[in-house]
Amino acid sequence: MNKIKYLAAALVAVAGLGFQQAQASLMFQQYFVTNGPIGNPTQDTQYLINNFGQPSDLVSLFKENNDGTTAGLYGKYFTVTMTTSSLWTVSWNLTGTGFTLDSVLIKDGATRNNQQLYGFYTVSADQAIIGSGTVDFNGTLPFGMNRKISFVEFFGSPITSVPDGGSTVMLLGVALGALGVVRGYLTR
Repeated sequence: MNKIKYLAAALVAVAGLGFQQAQASLMFQQYFVTNGPIGNPTQDTQYLINNFGQPSDLVSLFKENNDGTTAGLYGKYFTVTMTTSSLWTVSWNLTGTGFTLDSVLIKDGATRNNQQLYGFYTVSADQAIIGSGTVDFNGTLPFGMNRKISFVEFFGSPITSVPDGGSTVMLLGVALGALGVVRGYLTR
């Protein structure tokens, strides 16, 4: 009977490893100002490519404004919750879209001498399919505190190939090792 318990425990452990999902959190990069708004989603995309080293095939996936209006074809893959006027919680699940999330841009709608305040966030490439995080203007900022987010925009790049990060090989090794151990117990 003990041998069956070991087999069951090994199979549960292997299954548990297989069901884990990586969760991404946004990584704040910097706040910056521009002389006037950057522009529409296409211009925002080109700005990030030119100034922040984003991939040349970067695409604006979705944009949500503080008045609830949206732009972009991939809105159903994002959830935006306006916690306060300067702090929003965002989450995404890009499974099946053919895209990974590369970066997030927020903008403050207020102007001062026609300058616009933006915040730029990135997501690590190995965790860019499913994740969540917060975007905010709560830190030390140009023009003082209490800046309000006027929009959040999500940028991604197409998945060209799906390299195996080693997890499949690891799971196969664990499963084969567990089967070897169980076989050893069963043949004694």
